[in-house]
This record gives sequence, structure tokens and C-alpha cells, in this order.
Amino acid sequence: SEITRDVLCRRRPGSAVSVSGKQRWFGMGCRRSCLRCLARVPFATLVATVMCCAGVAIFLGAVLRAVDSTIRMLEVVFERRSPYGPSELRAAALVAAALMGLLELCLLLVGCLTTGPTRERLGNRARVGGRLSCALLLALSYLALLAWLVLALFMAISALLCALAGALCNQLRQEQQCLDLRQFEFLVSQETTPLRHTGEPLLLLCGAQRKEFCKDWVEPSGLLLWLGAAAALLVLLGLVQHLMCLAANYAHLRDQQKLLDLQLLQDLQDTEMTTLGSKDRF
Repeated sequence: SEITRDVLCRRRPGSAVSVSGKQRWFGMGCRRSCLRCLARVPFATLVATVMCCAGVAIFLGAVLRAVDSTIRMLEVVFERRSPYGPSELRAAALVAAALMGLLELCLLLVGCLTTGPTRERLGNRARVGGRLSCALLLALSYLALLAWLVLALFMAISALLCALAGALCNQLRQEQQCLDLRQFEFLVSQETTPLRHTGEPLLLLCGAQRKEFCKDWVEPSGLLLWLGAAAALLVLLGLVQHLMCLAANYAHLRDQQKLLDLQLLQDLQDTEMTTLGSKDRF
């Protein structure tokens, strides 16, 4: 066997070295490809997109459940029907979520096109379009930021009111006691009658109405409203990060032409100095 191994090695000298060289070359090529792909990934924009999508999904789930329970509470406790049904509100929420998803897709696409080597390859050919896209998305992101700020404030105020209602419910120690909300009668429209069909005051909750208000609405809805406020805050943080990324990409695209002009001027100066040096030599 040793003689056969020597013969084979003599017939194929350096075969192991060539195989290892090919493996090393293949490994370096894969490493370079991975580094090139990672250089094209807009990590800041990607993190902001994940934050916004997660926040929108959590906000949508929490708000839809809170709205369903609120509509049922208004119908059972205060005998009032909402002008918008659950299906209309759900459709409006889904349309708003779809628009937000479309905005996030555009932000991620522009972030990929204005990052690293991709920006260097496409910058000369689509510099004006890239700047216009960044400016348009900056304006849309700013408007979305204002809208989500209003939603976050609304959810926080609703959660605080729900917590206040829960504190009023916790003050009742006995099951026979009624929850008197007549101090909030100024919130009720004057056109509506303050009495139920049984003749009892509308804002005096006893028995089943008290259970529906305190147990079935305040306890679950309070958690959902706080969750919705936290999700809106997460979306706000993602939009702020999007604005920072768009501003940085816009600055890069705006200054890229200046850098190219300066580089061209420097090359011309170097060429002239080289030409003058060659003339002086003769």
C-alpha cells in the first residue's frame, strides 16, 4: 500500500495543494460575496421597518378587540348604538394598516437602493430620482408620524379614563351597590334622554349593567388600551428612525455630486502637475 501511495503521489504531484488552493479560493469568494451582500443591506431601515410592522400589528389587534367590547358595552349598559358598526371600523383599520404597510415597503426599497455599493452604482444614473424619492418619503413619513402621535395620545387618554373607571368600580365593596356616574352627565349629549326605558337614570349602573361595565369592559379594555398605546409608541420610534435614515441618505445623494466634482478637479490638477513636471525634465 505504501508503494501504491508513493506511485499515486508521483503521478499527481501537488494534487492536495491544488485542492486546498481551490477550497481556499472558494472560501474567499463566498466570504467576499457575503460581505458584498451585507454591505447592501440597510440595517437601520430594516430595524425601523420591523419595529413599525410589529407595532402596527399589535396596535391593530388590540384596538379591534377594544372597539368590539366598547360597542357591546354602549349597547348593553347605556342603550346606545354606535353610528359605525364593527365591520366598518374593522375595514377602516385594515385599510389604514395596508397603507402603512405600503409606506414601509417603499421606505425599505429606497433604503436598499441608497445604501453602500448600490448607491454608488445607481447614484450617477438616478441621483435626481433618488433625491426626489427621499424628499417625498420624508414628507409622507413626517405626516405618518403626526398621525401616529395623535393616535398614541388618544390611546393614552383612553387608557387613563379606563383606569379612572376601574378605580371607581373598585370603590364598590358590595354587590348590591350601584355605580353612580351622574357626575359625568356633562359628557352626555343634551339631545339624548338621561333615562332608560325602565325609568331608571342612564348613568346609574346597577346589577347587570354594573357587571357589564366593570367586569366585562373595564378590566379587559384597560389592558388592551395600554397595549395599543405601547404599540403606537413603538411605531413612533420606528418612524423617527426612518426619518433619520432618509435624511442621511438624502444628504449622501446630495453631496455625492460635489464629491465627484472635487475628485475630478483633483485628478485634473494631478494630471497638470505631472505634465508640467515632465516638461521641466526636458
